[in-house]
Order: sequence, then structure tokens, then C-alpha cells
Amino acid sequence: MTNHQRGVIVPNQYAGVIRIAALLLCLGSSIVQANPRLPWPAELPAALVPKASIYVSEKSNLVLDFHGSVQDPDLVIFMAGNQYMVLPELIAAFRAWLAAQPDRAGVKADRIFYATTPPGRLIDAMEAGQLVLGNLWIDVRPGRLWPDVFMTGPRQQRRLQARKFVDSWSIYARNRGVVLLVRSGNPKNIRGLPDLAREDVRVALSSPVREPASFESYSNTLRAQAGPGFPDLLLKKASTTSPLAVHHRENPQFIYDGVADVAPMYYHFGEYLKSRMPEHFDYVGLPSEGNARDALAISMIQDAPHRAAAEAWIEFIRSDAAAAVYQKHGFDYAAAEERARRESK
Repeated sequence: MTNHQRGVIVPNQYAGVIRIAALLLCLGSSIVQANPRLPWPAELPAALVPKASIYVSEKSNLVLDFHGSVQDPDLVIFMAGNQYMVLPELIAAFRAWLAAQPDRAGVKADRIFYATTPPGRLIDAMEAGQLVLGNLWIDVRPGRLWPDVFMTGPRQQRRLQARKFVDSWSIYARNRGVVLLVRSGNPKNIRGLPDLAREDVRVALSSPVREPASFESYSNTLRAQAGPGFPDLLLKKASTTSPLAVHHRENPQFIYDGVADVAPMYYHFGEYLKSRMPEHFDYVGLPSEGNARDALAISMIQDAPHRAAAEAWIEFIRSDAAAAVYQKHGFDYAAAEERARRESK
């Protein structure tokens, strides 16, 4: 895998940026010009300061999956991006929970930074020491920006463990499987997986190269319900589109722009997008049998710079207060015994 595919650009490899730009052009001007960006709700971890200077150009410098300030944070959370809709309410619940814990007096949680990209990109950045966003780079290393906790599935937790970033992890939640995200009104009358093979149906599906974790998750359901070769069949369709970097933002945008008609996505994505933007999105449920449900786990980074805040956050994530927030947003929370159990394999 090349570095530009992994989200980390290092010296003498800027040709990768040119290749990405060329690919965007090849996808056609309809992606860029058909519609403005989706009206994503704000996901700030705290209120902006009065009269904060807002400098946003929607087609060039809007950043959705990095939340808060990298300068002097009290807590840094790296996580699998599919949880993005939970965090604003979860952080508010954490602050309320923290205020009610006498043994956590003195733990600061005013300045929280969290990243909700595909988790592999964040691990890449930890390994390389740098994460690049256009003309901006962030140094990702101890003494600069460095995570205190990592919230992702066991697959990526094992990768963190292999790099000796973490010792163990605890499972705290599972998603509720996969649905088919469609345009509001379902104009292509998509009713199930067989419809994705139709010639007139354009599919958006995670790339097995650029987003292997989400591709694996969705493919497990596609294979179980439509046959072992179904993901490959969809990828070979000339009209299938795969996101460049982050399917949880790009797939909805593809549907919004009219580039795709349907995208396999987790149930909680369908619920969130339908409830927040009903004029643009709906979803079609899939049978429960063979519908893969993935776990989410939390770990503390071995050299966490804000250890007291990290310990408090992990205790909170294992609490019923956190469970209530996740369940409200379409996840199933693990039983208390499983939340407390440390996994290392």
C-alpha cells in the first residue's frame, strides 16, 4: 500500500497527491459541481470562544473528522470513525459523570481532542510520526499530539498491541449490523442485496485497499447473505464507486451528489442520516441472519500523556451512563462483565 493511500505523506512522495487529484478529476465534474457538501451537524467537543475567527471554504479546507484543538488538550481520543455521531453527547455525559466522582476531583476535561477517521489511518500516523491534511500537517508523537486512549475494533487493537502501543483492551459495544443507505424515497426501489447487482443500480462500497477494516465488515454480511463472490462482483461493476479515504463521509456524499444509488453501511449510520437529514436519506434493512455485528473496544496507550483523564474516560466508557448514550445512537452495549474484562489476543 502506498503512503498516499494510507493518509501519511512523507518527503519525495508528493507524486501521490497528484495521483489523488487526477483520480478526483476522473470521477467526473458531477461530484464537485452537482451539489454543495452535505449539511453535517456540528460535532464540536466544546463551545467556540466568542467571536472565534471562522475560516472555511467548503470545497478546499473543511475538516470534519478532527474535533477540538491539538494545542494543550486535557484528553486525546483516537477512535474508529464510525462512532462520530455519538461523541458530542458522550463528551457532555462524561463531564457530568466526572463532576459526580469525588475520587476523580482535579481531573481536567475541558479541552478534549478526538479524531474519527478510519482507525488504520491514525495508527499509520502514530507509526510515521506525522498526519497530513492538505497543506497542514500534525506531528503525531509523544510531546506533540499523542493519543491517551484508542477506541476501535479488536482487529486494530491487535495491530496496536503488535506495535507495543497498548497492552490490552476491553470490549464495550457492538454495532447492529448492516443496512442499505439510499436516497430519500428510495427511487430505485432497492429492497435487498440482489438489487445491488442490477445494471441500473450504482453502488458505493469501501475499498479493500484504502479502507480494509470497513470493507471486511461489510463484506462479511454481503458474503453471508448473497454468496462468497458477491463483494467481488460489486467491485467489478463499472458503476461501483469506492471512497478515497473515509466511507462514513464519502458514501453519503456520493448518494447526495447522485453518483451512487445505494451504499452498504452500519445500521447506526442509516439511523443517524435518516433522522438528521430525512430529506436526503433513508435506509433498507437487511435480515438479521448472516448480518455481521462488529465489536468496539477501548485501550489505554502505554505512554498516555494525560493518564488521569484517560483512566477516568475508560471508567466512564465501562459505565451505564456511557451505555445509555451508545444505545440511544443505535449500538448495543456489552454486559458489565465483558466491559470489565481485559482482552489481549
